Amino acid sequence: MQKIYLASPLFIVREDCARDLYGSLRRIAEIGYDGVEFLGFFGCAPSEIRKALDGYGLRAVGNHIGLDNFYNDIERTLEDHEMLGCKYITVGGISPGGMPGGPDFTGTAAKIAALAEASRRRGIVLLYHNHAEELLRKTGGVELLEALADGVPAEDLQLELDLGWIAIGCGDVAHYLEKYKNRCPVLHLKDFYADNTALIGLPGDFLPARGGPGRGRFEFRPTGYGIMNYPALLEKCLACEPEWIIADHDLAYERDSYDDLKLSLEYIKSLLHIGA
Repeated sequence: MQKIYLASPLFIVREDCARDLYGSLRRIAEIGYDGVEFLGFFGCAPSEIRKALDGYGLRAVGNHIGLDNFYNDIERTLEDHEMLGCKYITVGGISPGGMPGGPDFTGTAAKIAALAEASRRRGIVLLYHNHAEELLRKTGGVELLEALADGVPAEDLQLELDLGWIAIGCGDVAHYLEKYKNRCPVLHLKDFYADNTALIGLPGDFLPARGGPGRGRFEFRPTGYGIMNYPALLEKCLACEPEWIIADHDLAYERDSYDDLKLSLEYIKSLLHIGA
């Protein structure tokens, strides 16, 4: 099995990062992660962030940025990410109208093609990260995530499948892993609890609270501590030959976010040891 690197998201500690990005990076390094996935640079210069990452022994997997924000400032965005050492840039923020079946999809596809070409010139890979909405919404009976993946050439857009969000959106995780196994260099292993996933809907409707009885009693959990059956999905995850696995986690509620990230890391390491 090829080496798989493990990264922490910064989303769950974004408030800490806004106060002290370098302190948060240090704590993540102390937990034992190989790298981090950014959510913007929190007002810090990419050159200074790179120095901190090198000092802590961390790598920048990539960064999440809105599709239009990237498109409106392509070269400077790429320069910043090249400085940071990012191999990937993950886009999102596509409105339903810009997805397949929507009136603006032609424009979306053209933007993706332009961003992909510019990124390739600098050795950066463009990814798309899903949420639950792309599974709950459909076009012509096909989930938007699948329609987008099939509607854009693989050489222009790779996938950063978030397996937890697929399940939250009532999608078939195994199907996506199998169908796009040659297109997933980064995987997100999110976990959650719900007593009835069909009731969840969009968690954004009630976050940061937990979902009540009418929303399946939903809550985010550290990876390995929810209802995602990752041992059953392991073979399909490994078949994707991912370079990075992100211990994706959104909200620790009353728990300490760094403690949750440590639990996720320990679980994923154990899972990969079984796979090896």
